[in-house]
Amino acid sequence: MTRVALYIRVSHDEQVMHGLSLDAQREALENHAKERGYSIVDIYADEGITARKQLSKRKELQRLLADVKKDKIDLILVTKLDRWFRNIKDYYTVQEILEAHNCNWRTIFENYDTSTASGRLHINIMLSVNQDECDRTSERIKAVFKHKKENKEVCSGNVPYGYYIDENKHMQIDEEKAKEVQDAYNYYELHNNVQQTRKYLSDKYGYITYTATRKRLTHEAYTGTYNGIKDFCPSIISEKQYKNVQRLIGMNKKQYEPKAPQEEYIFS
Repeated sequence: MTRVALYIRVSHDEQVMHGLSLDAQREALENHAKERGYSIVDIYADEGITARKQLSKRKELQRLLADVKKDKIDLILVTKLDRWFRNIKDYYTVQEILEAHNCNWRTIFENYDTSTASGRLHINIMLSVNQDECDRTSERIKAVFKHKKENKEVCSGNVPYGYYIDENKHMQIDEEKAKEVQDAYNYYELHNNVQQTRKYLSDKYGYITYTATRKRLTHEAYTGTYNGIKDFCPSIISEKQYKNVQRLIGMNKKQYEPKAPQEEYIFS
């Protein structure tokens, strides 16, 4: 019985725009395998990952290749070529591994044949087309982001603590949270210690990690500069205070969160 691996991949943008959900791909591949009497070894799903990501970033693909090297898989099923790869270099890197372990791959919605010269040429052409399309899409996205930044619009839903995004996609001050940010800067200037500042904020406003505390104390957005653009948003603290805190932090680079106390032994 042929042992098959089902590989599915989708980026967040593709799922939103084209409905290429992981569930839809999984269902189609499972049905294809069952109709042919294949034995499904495992399902490998890279969610929110573009095909142009470095191979090392595609964790499930790496897990799949590890199983191929253990000779667990005879055939890899994918829905379409662009779910598998979108550039020639990565394709041949993986293809070399597959050939060394007598593992083939097949798309269920397209017809590709790696056993003939014309089939391999067809794959190269389609990968080149997919790579060009991906590059063009990347350029369009960069142009959109550039336009948004120039108009002082937020490009994502994440903004520094103390701000919110208004209906025009601009950053505005959350007055209550901004008080915590101001309090953090004022306290740090007096005590010059990140860990003490973290404890002070935790006691007064609720638990906060060392990393989050340090991030607040070093985020330039609080001066109104964001993404390298001055006056991108209203400022919560003055530029003078921000620079002073950065100077103090620079003088105390060895401030780390204390380690948990070690257990004591009677003969230590």
